[in-house]
Amino acid sequence: MSNYGYPHASKEVLEERNRVADRTYAELRRAGLPAHRWKRDADESPGAEVTVDPGEDSAGGVVVTWTADFGPALSESLLSGDLQAPVIRQNGAVARHMQEAIIGILRAAGLEATTSEDDMNPLAVRVASR
Repeated sequence: MSNYGYPHASKEVLEERNRVADRTYAELRRAGLPAHRWKRDADESPGAEVTVDPGEDSAGGVVVTWTADFGPALSESLLSGDLQAPVIRQNGAVARHMQEAIIGILRAAGLEATTSEDDMNPLAVRVASR
């Protein structure tokens, strides 16, 4: 159980998720993509971010998200609420293409990779071992 009352997966399940996350990270790096494992103090650097969600529910597991580097223009558009700005559309298009590429790369490496069913993070990739 977490400090916030959400149930966590067992120690064994978390160990397996960390093995999958390590392999995911290694396969993305092998393919030439910038990748990093999520850290609480991450600086949102561009590339693939590999995260282990400790949740016991369907949100738990290994997730990969892509962050592009559109600099201040993206932040300014988001903060202003201008969701139709070209930079926001471009960022979404890049994330969608990278999602497809990451799924293909990870499947070629023998991992089970699918689009996220999380409506809060629809451009993420869910990863599991086969």
